[in-house]
Amino acid sequence: MYLETIYLLSKNSDSVRSIDVCEKMGFSKPSVSRAVGLLKQGGYLYTDKNGYLFLTDEGKKVAHKT
Repeated sequence: MYLETIYLLSKNSDSVRSIDVCEKMGFSKPSVSRAVGLLKQGGYLYTDKNGYLFLTDEGKKVAHKT
């Protein structure tokens, strides 16, 4: 669900932030922050120095399957 949302947001914008995911999904900042951390650990996404979210190739594959 998170990966799909990040993927869809990234198609409409050059940059995706955690707050964008919060607003789109209606989840709290702590919930999204926790999910982002787990997805980073799993190798599905990474963040740049400004905190923007980017899907890895594996993250994109999983997002396409959902």
